[in-house]
Amino acid sequence: MSAVVTAACESRRRPARTKSFMHHAFVCTLWTFSCMILLLQESSFILPLVSGINMLPCFVNPFKTDSHKEGTVITSICPFTGSVSNDDNHNQQEASSPTPDATALPPPSFLAAIFGIAINQSPWEYMISLRREGYDGVVPINLGPLGVYNFLLSPESVRSATVEEATILPRRFSVPLFETLELDRGIVYEQGKRHKRQKRLCIPSFEQTRSMEIFVKATRDELDALIVRFDKKAVSEQKKIDLYAEMRRATLDIVLAVTFGLGARGANDFDRGDELSKTIGEYLERIVALANEIPPLWQISPRLSSNYVKVTDELLPNLRELVSEVIDARRDSESKIIHNEDRESIATKLTQSAVPDRSNSRADLLSILIEAPNLTDADIRSILFDIVIAGSDTTASTATAALYVLHEPMNADWLAKTRREAIEMNAGDEIALENIRSQLPVATSVAREILRLFPPVPFVGRTATEDGSICDESYEVKVGDTFCFSPWFLGRDPKAWKDAERFNPQRWLDDGASGGAASTYSWLPFGAGPRGCLGTRLGLTEVTLGISRLLRDYEFEFERDGPLPVKYDLTLNLDGVMGCKLRKIKQPRQ
Repeated sequence: MSAVVTAACESRRRPARTKSFMHHAFVCTLWTFSCMILLLQESSFILPLVSGINMLPCFVNPFKTDSHKEGTVITSICPFTGSVSNDDNHNQQEASSPTPDATALPPPSFLAAIFGIAINQSPWEYMISLRREGYDGVVPINLGPLGVYNFLLSPESVRSATVEEATILPRRFSVPLFETLELDRGIVYEQGKRHKRQKRLCIPSFEQTRSMEIFVKATRDELDALIVRFDKKAVSEQKKIDLYAEMRRATLDIVLAVTFGLGARGANDFDRGDELSKTIGEYLERIVALANEIPPLWQISPRLSSNYVKVTDELLPNLRELVSEVIDARRDSESKIIHNEDRESIATKLTQSAVPDRSNSRADLLSILIEAPNLTDADIRSILFDIVIAGSDTTASTATAALYVLHEPMNADWLAKTRREAIEMNAGDEIALENIRSQLPVATSVAREILRLFPPVPFVGRTATEDGSICDESYEVKVGDTFCFSPWFLGRDPKAWKDAERFNPQRWLDDGASGGAASTYSWLPFGAGPRGCLGTRLGLTEVTLGISRLLRDYEFEFERDGPLPVKYDLTLNLDGVMGCKLRKIKQPRQ
């Protein structure tokens, strides 16, 4: 301060002016490197990159001080995870086209990148800023000693990196926390042949018609249970709920039914089903708390973190024990079913199909995995952990966000349209699986629009494991290079979308394939390519049914006003900000 005053009062004195300049230069340099240290320590930007994150967590953005500041985003991850989704639709709908020339503008300098991320408060917001400056295609972002990260700023470059050249950019790094919590051995962070095998084993549980029908039934059953809880609240004096907490409970029960087979029937076979559900719920909450610790005590000394100690000493061992018991109980159950079947009946069925469709057998993921050869109990446990962690919160946050956004005054017309459809179609209760989206087009369009604006994972990194090129050989790739794309940026890219920031489900009613965008790769809430989300179809169906059912039966009065308060940790996290009151809607007599 004294140097600044001296420089102002004694402008003719050269030493004072020099001192002032050096002082400010030093302060600016110190601030810049402090930002770098914070970025590295808090992992808001670097961790998603070095982790190669597609559907698992990063940590809190150091430039955010209010974790629920309206209209802002903090950090990343997502929902159903780890394995291949069906990208045939993308490939069939789009022919390969060249990526715009990214060399038209010089890449941002080191200081420009550091300050750009700081000012925009996240790398995906910085992508929007770069787009407005005229950048396109592949843009190298130099973060000095932290490395160079190649931002993919066009749908064409994203398609090239994630689909056309996916074999040279497959890698996701694990970090010590994930290794300790066994999040690197299932599907998400597994590599090579093991990843392909485990992905292949999981696909039937999410794609086959019978499995999907079981999933839809589980969704409807859990929505029935949710309505019963809501009915009790609606007649109570308080009539208040935490909508997000209630939806998390419902979606966790659904994913347990689909993965462990612990629905109404499965609970009867395993007497510790409630304990398993509660333990998984607490495990997820503790991981979120651990991810958001400031400072990250588990990195400094793990035993200093009460969350770390709780997870590693109590919850994780208990989960291992419970899951092992479920696996043993299921093996016993399946063994009894097989031995009780008539051999002649089995022979008859085998002549009709390659795999006997036993009426008493299950189609949940656990039943499929325990029949797989060369898959250990540890492998099964890791796969189930991945699916449960990734799938339990994501649909809850998406459905909750949809209900909140619909209740914003500016969206009153869409709220009325969605509710009218829900009442006319009885919330899809009688609709067959294959007709849900076509018979509930408004609810489906609302879900798609929410996923465009608030994708489960805002930022994705891929690291090269071999040399090559992307974008029709116009951009060279070396081993170790990292390429990043953002579903959040793609969904709000002003070059791709008309009124990009506006909530407008009509765009999906007019164009169900791409919402009016020129490329289907402008909408990637579930990722793309071999590492895309396994549960895309499943998650969208669950959100659609949830929105329709709740709007048919209830009116919601939210406690807060204004834009959706957005925060990312393990998923889009709306914890503690979705309080509302309920009013039961009287249905007309049939």
